[in-house]
Amino acid sequence: MVNLVDLLSAVDDRSPDESGAFVVDGGRGSVLIEAGRVCWAAAAGRGGRLRDLLHRHSVRPLDDAELDEVFAECRSAHRPLCELLVERGMVDDDGLRAALKQHTVESLIAQCDESELPVTWVPHRQRGYRARHTFSPIELLAAAGGLLYPSELAGADLDLLAALPAQAASSFAIGDEDQPVAVWTTCTGAWRVRSLLELGDWAAAALAVCNGFSAPAMQRAVAAMTGAATLGWRSARRLVHAAVIDEPAALAEVVAELADRRLPAVLSSRVPVTHP
Repeated sequence: MVNLVDLLSAVDDRSPDESGAFVVDGGRGSVLIEAGRVCWAAAAGRGGRLRDLLHRHSVRPLDDAELDEVFAECRSAHRPLCELLVERGMVDDDGLRAALKQHTVESLIAQCDESELPVTWVPHRQRGYRARHTFSPIELLAAAGGLLYPSELAGADLDLLAALPAQAASSFAIGDEDQPVAVWTTCTGAWRVRSLLELGDWAAAALAVCNGFSAPAMQRAVAAMTGAATLGWRSARRLVHAAVIDEPAALAEVVAELADRRLPAVLSSRVPVTHP
């Protein structure tokens, strides 16, 4: 099953009351889970990568001897590594989260190579992992997509997307097999991996069929909206976006902005996903 979408979807499917790990057979890697979120991922052959990332995100220059001392105390005193790093002023909380997220995303990509190796769920025998930072499956999916498609992520106009008055907004690269790959998202809460990908499928398919509504058609569609609507648009040949917007007035403003930029857009009077 070692496929990134399948693995992160399996995280979505675990009960919020569970903690444990998905372990890839043959020592390929593991993903630690708690309360439906990822605490950590590790992949074979990447033992020194966290050290590199801590150097990159530290608040002051670090030397390897100092890191070795912290790692040793973590093991001997059974103290959480994150707690020690922050306590000693080696990295601040934002830098720590960035380093952990990058390590987790890279480890997920390394172990999810489309092989047929089995993946086993191993329940945690104690109370939990006490992770300082955890990550939602869709957050990691989009971060992995952005790492794999950096040029599409760079062209996503994140300032526009982040400012949208939307309950959810996402950007999707069109992958090598013409499938949408999430590279950025604001989807949170009840949104899951499969629903995010359904949103991308809708935007890509709708824009492939008609290459955007005409201006009069879009104006009529906006005027008819009374509740949540889903807006899709293309900003490059292999880059599409989708947003779920609740307010008709806000929707009209966004549509006008896209028209000013001459970007092809489509609109649906429903949210085309099974969840939420």
